Amino acid sequence: MSDLALLGGPRAVTHPPEERWVQVNDEVKAAVNALMDQGVTTIGGPTGVIGEFEAAFAAMTGSRHALSMNSGTATLHSAYFAVGVGPGDEVLCPAYTWHASATPIIHCAATPVFCDIRPESLTIDPDDVERRITERTKALCVVHVFGNVCDMDRLCDIAERHQLALIEDASHAHGALWKGKPVGSFGAVGCFSMQGSKAVSGGESGVAVTDDPEILDRMILLGHFGRPRQGVLEVVNTIGDMSLGTKYRPHPWAIAMAHVGLKRLPELNAKRTAAYEHLNDELRGCPGLEVLDALPGATRAAYLEYKFKLTAEAVEAASRERIVEAMQAEGAPVTADRYSDLNYTYGLLHAAPLFTTVDRRQLPGCFYDPTRAEAPERPTLPVAEALNRRLVTVPGFVDVTRESLTEVAAAMRKVMERLHELT
Repeated sequence: MSDLALLGGPRAVTHPPEERWVQVNDEVKAAVNALMDQGVTTIGGPTGVIGEFEAAFAAMTGSRHALSMNSGTATLHSAYFAVGVGPGDEVLCPAYTWHASATPIIHCAATPVFCDIRPESLTIDPDDVERRITERTKALCVVHVFGNVCDMDRLCDIAERHQLALIEDASHAHGALWKGKPVGSFGAVGCFSMQGSKAVSGGESGVAVTDDPEILDRMILLGHFGRPRQGVLEVVNTIGDMSLGTKYRPHPWAIAMAHVGLKRLPELNAKRTAAYEHLNDELRGCPGLEVLDALPGATRAAYLEYKFKLTAEAVEAASRERIVEAMQAEGAPVTADRYSDLNYTYGLLHAAPLFTTVDRRQLPGCFYDPTRAEAPERPTLPVAEALNRRLVTVPGFVDVTRESLTEVAAAMRKVMERLHELT
């Protein structure tokens, strides 16, 4: 009889990881209850807990301004709007990311152009970025996906040489650094999700950072009626205290929660980094499996989830689904990567019907580019397409025992060492 639990053997994990990190702790409850007791249910400007949080977040990222919003998606829409993305424009972004990196581009009647990724980091490939620049290219969105920091030296150089607005989607990377400088502070706008599972969370909220008062004014104009502006743009001053009708400001209770989370971020990042490094060390050299290390110069953070790569030979010997099934039978909390077509019907974004087959001219409102007769061709992205079928995920544990992590790694190694038994 095989030793694999899937085939009748004993489970490798006898002490499953139990997460001891409590996101909604007593400090969060006290902060929200204090607002409730005061009757504070909305804050329209940079005062109270909103102002305190924005000042703290701007300081954390080394930015002059922070603007809190009701979602990370809102921050990305605001960023594209503020840098001037409009009809006829293209915005470069990776195909390997959550769809909110790309869908706000079509709110500007512009077109996302998807780029390949680097195999060692899963982040956007600067070489492919440069290949895809055209006379229509207006902006570049880079994503520090799952806490893996992009090569900001290369990307900043490309953006500067081609006069592209650089937007950082740092939704998975609160507190990450590139050569000692915080992510979010390199481009025109840094965008952070603070949705429920993020390292700094308000349940549903987001925050954008910028050094540019004009960009800040445009973001306020788009979605923050009544909020004081910097007053540096004539069009904003002409419109006065009216906004453009979108309402992106957050609930103060969400920001109270996020403010507590921001104070705890260094502790969370230290614990997550230690957990991921331990798993990587235990699995380094495992047959058929590769670990993901940070790029030289990068300090990862937040993570959201831990990623591992199956080799091409491994998924030829046994499908990813079969490997995941066997690891789960051992008690390891392993799943197929979330950006695959196993979890979402569209899989990678460059294959999504919204960007490939849907005629957006049939949608009402602003969702199509009137300068285009048809959608651009689907690009071929060999690295993303190959890796997308080979990535597996372990939850981004914060505070679990070292023993349980060692058992998870042993379970994964056990399956990979007996891969021939799964065929």
